[in-house]
Amino acid sequence: MENEDFEEAITFNLSDIIDYKSNDIVVKNILIRNAVIIQYLLFDFGKVQAFEKSPFLRFIYIAEGKAEVVIRKNSTFLQKGDSILIPGNTESSIEANQPFKMICTTIKYD
Repeated sequence: MENEDFEEAITFNLSDIIDYKSNDIVVKNILIRNAVIIQYLLFDFGKVQAFEKSPFLRFIYIAEGKAEVVIRKNSTFLQKGDSILIPGNTESSIEANQPFKMICTTIKYD
């Protein structure tokens, strides 16, 4: 996994740093530590990211657009400002029915 490109205690604007790529999911690492990973993800239309029973808790925040989050085969539609917790050891996926941006915080715990 790539190291983050951000310094602590320095202001940054994620919207200015990365843009959508056609037919792709763009991932920018913000912070990588032993117990936490914070990433900024941009999904183009039609892209899907599956998390197959990750052992870690994930906090998802939609920064722009709308996303479909599927947890245990149940769909939830999120829009800008919405958040959801994806439990550890749970099959899930995130789908782009339109382009969207999100922050994903992965929390590793015992």
